[in-house]
Amino acid sequence: MRHSGGMKPLLLTMFLAALTACDSPSLRMHGANRQVVEVGGSLFAVHWRGDEVEIYRTSIELSPSMSLTFAKATRAVEIATGCRVENGSLGGDVALMTARLECPGA
Repeated sequence: MRHSGGMKPLLLTMFLAALTACDSPSLRMHGANRQVVEVGGSLFAVHWRGDEVEIYRTSIELSPSMSLTFAKATRAVEIATGCRVENGSLGGDVALMTARLECPGA
């Protein structure tokens, strides 16, 4: 019996979906504050310590827009931390972003 190879794309898709749902922080953020926030249908795990933040989009989305994801992630950080994202500090991709926080009075 011969297989057409249709199983490989399915397995790859399942593997990538599992990776997308991962939100383990970097070693620097291990033990940091963490909150999961939903913004506009996207789920973000926000990890922060001091003025550093890591944002993981954990929802599975087909071809998410970079600009829309960054806007949602910025809002997720504000909700989770109560601080603003420092202008120009947000970087990364649609799955993992990093930024610096601006916290009044800190």
